[in-house]
Amino acid sequence: ESMDFLPLHWHKEIQFVFIKKGCAQYRVGTDVFVLKQGEGLFINASGLHEAKPYQIEQAIVYCVNVDPKLMGGHEGSIFFSKYVEPYITRNRIPYVKLTGELAQKVATIAELMREQTAFFELKVRRELLFIWESMLTQSLLTEQIMDSATIVQHERAKAMLDFLHAHYQQKIALEDLASHVYISRAECSRFFKKIVGMTPFTYLCQYRLRKSIELLKGNELSITEIAVNTGFSTVSYYIEKFKEYTGYPPHVYRKKFLSVKNN
Repeated sequence: ESMDFLPLHWHKEIQFVFIKKGCAQYRVGTDVFVLKQGEGLFINASGLHEAKPYQIEQAIVYCVNVDPKLMGGHEGSIFFSKYVEPYITRNRIPYVKLTGELAQKVATIAELMREQTAFFELKVRRELLFIWESMLTQSLLTEQIMDSATIVQHERAKAMLDFLHAHYQQKIALEDLASHVYISRAECSRFFKKIVGMTPFTYLCQYRLRKSIELLKGNELSITEIAVNTGFSTVSYYIEKFKEYTGYPPHVYRKKFLSVKNN
């Protein structure tokens, strides 16, 4: 629920979002926009997206990831082939903003999944189908096709992000990333900054910091072990970057988080 920053990523599931409290800035592809309390969002399958709070320390956000087959039964069925598959393939419309009743339906789904009362799975599917049918009948979700250049850019960006996510614990040079997608170092740096909004190594550093925060929430590893396990060359460099990113040294952040958790 609570959210401070979700780095640029993608997944095969479609996603429904509801802003329960605060505001969140979303980036889907190259589009950046702010969602306010009570608003929602549909993010299509395999779409690049990130989210962070907007002008406040934290936002409360419901995110529901859904296997598209849940909407259409199974691949090959008339429901899937006619009403789902044409709208979720990689060259289709990347997102739809949801307001009013449709946004509230996402909140309802999240609450049903949280409470898990009798027959909640049936109720969740009913609400999902209501949203899907409404998006189709209101022409919010269409068979709009992205141009081929945009498709190529998105696929290259996903390959680059996948590489960084898979190898963040290791030393990565710009040449490694560039060769992975068969482009030059200069083009790699230019392209990544254009699509992601920051250099590859700024993104990598932030991704490593996010991974370290996950480890700090436990008591199992020391600060030095966390620095090593998340790809930082020295513990002093890790502490310096962590303080720049969060405003706290790692040990202070850990105490702050654990005290909130225990209370």
